Amino acid sequence: GYATEGAMAMVGQAFPALDVDRVVATTMTVNIGSRRVLEKAGLSLVRTFFVPWPSYLPGAEHGDVEYAISRQAWLRQA
Repeated sequence: GYATEGAMAMVGQAFPALDVDRVVATTMTVNIGSRRVLEKAGLSLVRTFFVPWPSYLPGAEHGDVEYAISRQAWLRQA
């Protein structure tokens, strides 16, 4: 879908155009759709973490997840 295409385009431009070493994204643990988009864009799960919020959305008790891809991993995939 559009989210996957956008995420893949962003990752594809981040390394050559912005000269970054790593792309990072976060989402709620329970947001399976977003997690799948990040995986399709080549990012891998790094960690689950918990942030204190003033108010919580349903599912926030499960925490958030961080995904990332390094320049080296991106070059191996290309």
